[in-house]
Amino acid sequence: MQATRRKVPAWLLLVAIVGASAVIWALVPTSSRRHKADSGGETAATEATRVSPSAQADLSRLRQAIEVLSHAHDDLGAPDRRAAMSDLLSQGEPATKLTMLLEAAAADPSDPGKDPLWPDLVQGLTTIWRGETLNVGMDLMFTESRPRARDAVVSSFAKLALERSGELTPEQRQKLTENFIDLHNRLPALQKRELEAATRKIAGNDVADLMQGKGMASDDELEVQREYKRSLEGSQRVAAQ
Repeated sequence: MQATRRKVPAWLLLVAIVGASAVIWALVPTSSRRHKADSGGETAATEATRVSPSAQADLSRLRQAIEVLSHAHDDLGAPDRRAAMSDLLSQGEPATKLTMLLEAAAADPSDPGKDPLWPDLVQGLTTIWRGETLNVGMDLMFTESRPRARDAVVSSFAKLALERSGELTPEQRQKLTENFIDLHNRLPALQKRELEAATRKIAGNDVADLMQGKGMASDDELEVQREYKRSLEGSQRVAAQ
């Protein structure tokens, strides 16, 4: 089953590819950017230097947080790591928050399965996916090339499916299910279990069971097969009476 791919908006591609420079550009008001582009004025790089001192200071603080997270730590729950993650999660502007969280995820050498901050990172990403951002964010499950950052995006959508499935439209459910199916075999065991649980929530038991390889060796491993057998046995009993 192949997922329908949407065209990813330019700002999201910047977030996924450019990194910190995208944050500077995102901090420039849209109207100002449009005016400069229409008038053939300054380039984005030149205009980025005009970001206010407070924004520059905030960006510097975020870069320092990523620097902390990028180093190997004997104590993955150390106060400096927790403070760094808290700084990144405190960002309110979605593009800035997404850029920094993905960069932090990519730079961190910690094993997600052993990192006590991994659930916070995943939760932080999940809060970004709303409305149209949710739609285009699903494409990051494929377009994000940095393995640890991609895994964080995938886990964030698994968490969303489990906790906020009621917010999904039928089209979003379908696309997310197809994404989970496409990605399932490429992921480590921990994330496979996450996707199976999420798929069970939004697409039903049989789809999740098929992802686990059930329904191949036996004719009663899937819910629909068991229901058919029960119905058949019930009909046979009625006929016998």
